[in-house]
Order: sequence, then C-alpha cells, then structure tokens
Amino acid sequence: MTASPLKTALVLFHAALLCGCSHLLPGLKREVSNPWPDFAGVKQSFDEIVPYQTTMQAVRKLGFDPYVTPNMQILNQAQVVDAALPSPLQERSSIPRGIVDCMDAGSRCVGYALEPSRIQAQRVGYLLLDLLNFRRDTVTTGWKFAALIVVIDDQVVYTQWSGQPQIETTVRSINPLGPLQHIEGSMGLGL
Repeated sequence: MTASPLKTALVLFHAALLCGCSHLLPGLKREVSNPWPDFAGVKQSFDEIVPYQTTMQAVRKLGFDPYVTPNMQILNQAQVVDAALPSPLQERSSIPRGIVDCMDAGSRCVGYALEPSRIQAQRVGYLLLDLLNFRRDTVTTGWKFAALIVVIDDQVVYTQWSGQPQIETTVRSINPLGPLQHIEGSMGLGL
C-alpha cells in the first residue's frame, strides 16, 4: 500500500509545522546607515579624536562627516550644552573645559551627534505556535553607539560617547487562548 504524493506532502508539511521551521518566521533588521561594520570599529575611530588636538578635517577622514555620513546631526551651541550637561545649573568649575569654551564661543561652537547601530530582531521557535499566536519568541541582537563631537572654529574641544557593544534580548509572549486572545487584551493587563 503506497501513500499518494499529496498525502506524503501533507504529512511532511504538518510535521514541519509542528517541529519548528523557525526560518519561516518573520524577522526585522534595523540599521542606522554608517560606515562601521561593528561597535569596535566605530569606537576605534572615535578614540582617535583628541580634544584640542584634532581638527574637523581629521574628524571627517575618520568617518564623522555630517555632509557624507548618513544620519549625523548638527547641533547649535544651546543643543550642545543640553546634550553634554546633566544639569545646566552646575557650578562652572565642574563643567568640562570644552563645554565651558563652547558656552563662551557662542555661535562659533557647533556639535555633531551620531548614533550608528545595527540591530536585528528574529522570531524563533515553533512556526505553528507563532502563527496561531499561542507563543511568540523574539530574539534581538546587535549593537549601538552614540557620539557627541564639539567643535569651535574647526578644532575639536570636547568628545563624549556611550553605547551598547553587544545587545542580546529575548521577549516571549504567551497567549493560552491563542488567536482568541490579544496580549494587550480587554482585561487591561498592559503587558
């Protein structure tokens, strides 16, 4: 007794749905366009910028050029002070020299802010449970970096950075009623 090709295909399809097939699940890739392939690359470039030594021409060669590098923001003096100081009411002696010089320079002070990143979210797990909304697991990986470069008259006077060299998070949503239940349903759980 031989099974028909259609029955065999259906059995294989159902087995695949039950076994996983996480490669069939949707994913999302979010990349803030930038010239650096990873966190270490952008950090290495940023570390070559030395306040009161590096010129804006050298900064551009390192990849921090607001007219070439996508998504780089140009800040005016007030925005620079807001970005660099946790509180504008600090004693002047506790404010970094480059920011004090920026405040004194007025419109000659310009800041450049950039937040390059590469983040990927991928749903993993069992295709059937995901499709029917019983259980969804999403793994997010990547990196992000934030840089502030303050310049007066083409001379860097202050730098600041922060970031996450390695992002790896997993979010699992479980819905016991599957397609009949919304995770943020009418019960007001607000998950």
